[in-house]
Amino acid sequence: MFPSISYRAQPLSPAFGSPTARAKCVLSHRILLRGRLCYRELHRGVHQHMHQCCLQYTSLFYDLVAMLTVSSVVFYAARALRRLPVDASFAAKSLYYGLGLVGVCSSLFHGLLSYHAQMADDTSMIVATSIVLQRAMTYRKTPTFINWFSGLLLLAVITETTYHVMMDEQTVHELSFVFLIIAVAAKTRSLIKLRVQQPKDKKMLQKAVIFGAGCFVFGYLLWQLDFIFCTELTAIKRVLGMPWGFLLEFHGWWHILTAVGAHTFMIMIDVLTRDRVELLEGDFTLFGEKTTVARRKGD
Repeated sequence: MFPSISYRAQPLSPAFGSPTARAKCVLSHRILLRGRLCYRELHRGVHQHMHQCCLQYTSLFYDLVAMLTVSSVVFYAARALRRLPVDASFAAKSLYYGLGLVGVCSSLFHGLLSYHAQMADDTSMIVATSIVLQRAMTYRKTPTFINWFSGLLLLAVITETTYHVMMDEQTVHELSFVFLIIAVAAKTRSLIKLRVQQPKDKKMLQKAVIFGAGCFVFGYLLWQLDFIFCTELTAIKRVLGMPWGFLLEFHGWWHILTAVGAHTFMIMIDVLTRDRVELLEGDFTLFGEKTTVARRKGD
């Protein structure tokens, strides 16, 4: 058998005080349960605070890995901002500001395990995706449409966030995020047909859409499996030990796959809504060899 390090039999004290985040605590990769409390119990209405659940968690090492992983999203956002033209508009930059916001809020949540950090993490996902949707849906639209759509989208985000924070209810939050992703993917396909002429480039970008959507779908599936089979997965991870047990930290893979999918769509929306469409070297090499693509606004 491969060499491994056993998980601790007894929990460690949280470094930043008693966690206060709620329901998600039991379902997350941060906490490895000993089998006495699982998703099914929460689903039946047992609403436990994080500090109660943390009496059983046994791994802080993966917490560190998770923080480093989501913190890298900030680096990715900064890298994308540096690659933008000097005269890029705030609308173009806002796509990557949203990505950086997710990295910061997610790092805070995974590091502090506090309720307010959890809400910030959840809200940043909705805000960042809404920014991408707003950019895609308002391309080449009239000022009246832009104002109305932006206002309604802002109202929807505020309503969803308020409900989520007050009720600490996860289903509406997840459905809202899934709806936004579907809307962004559908609009991206539409923009590809509108702005890209070369069949080779269209095929390449369509592959990118499938790849990005696939990352979201597969990541979401892993997230749900982590919810449902938390106790069973924990038992297997204890047998495997570290680092092999990390492969079954499905919530962590959800973070990674979501980041990859989000960045893929952000790049496409950014490129397709510029005055001049240009596929930069290195952005889409995973999906095929590009040809020269350049169309000016109004073409």
